[in-house]
Amino acid sequence: MDIVSILVLLPFLFSLLTASASAQTLAPGPSDSSKVMSGFQVATIKPSQPQETRTMQIRGNRFATTDTSVIDLLKYSYGLQEQEIVGGGSWLETQKFDLMCDPETEVRPSTDDFKKMVQALLSDRFRLAAHREMRELSVLEIVASKTGPRLTRSAMPPNGLPTYGYAPGQLSVRNATMTDFATYLQRFVTDRPVFDSTGVAGKYDLNLRWTPDDSQTEGSRQGDERNASFPGLYTAIQEQLGLKLQEAKRSVPVLVIDHVELPSPN
Repeated sequence: MDIVSILVLLPFLFSLLTASASAQTLAPGPSDSSKVMSGFQVATIKPSQPQETRTMQIRGNRFATTDTSVIDLLKYSYGLQEQEIVGGGSWLETQKFDLMCDPETEVRPSTDDFKKMVQALLSDRFRLAAHREMRELSVLEIVASKTGPRLTRSAMPPNGLPTYGYAPGQLSVRNATMTDFATYLQRFVTDRPVFDSTGVAGKYDLNLRWTPDDSQTEGSRQGDERNASFPGLYTAIQEQLGLKLQEAKRSVPVLVIDHVELPSPN
């Protein structure tokens, strides 16, 4: 399941689209703030207690998690699906940690800055070493339905960034291309990479409601009661947007874990 920088159960919080991490390197990328990019000045990592609830959020300038696995941190910081992470051992998913990390800077880090600092944390405290390979994976492609797309062109400035709102069974995007929409579906909803194959240009405002099932990463059963009157994802996207999700095989970059350790003591 994809972890995001806010609690996914917060209803329909709109924020700016965050850029994907580089597919070419594991080193944290450049930042406008050298102090931010020096990493977390304080990072406490403790084993989670039983029955904790998994959370990942930004608290002011701090990055805080509970019941978080290394897989969760990799998915968040590199924008990956679980199938795109190879090797490293089963403990990467089963061992859970609570993190409280502070860059101790007056400048509030951007979401991208936080992701790069988590990348640095994984390298420093978990001794992560990894590389990229191309492998064929099962993916989803967005295509136009036989009746054609039913989309509302955005009235927002065309050079503006897309925004989103997400809650289980609900996804709303504004000023988004079809590629942006695919990115949000992959980030919040599906259990595999998603690609835009619609051939549709332009930016749109899209609202999608569906009843989640257990295969949808962030769309857990917790949304069932509220969304029970809506169809499943595949039917909803066709009926509401005139689009289809279809399975395909593609060669995509995966992250191969060469070395990783339990975190060093605080």
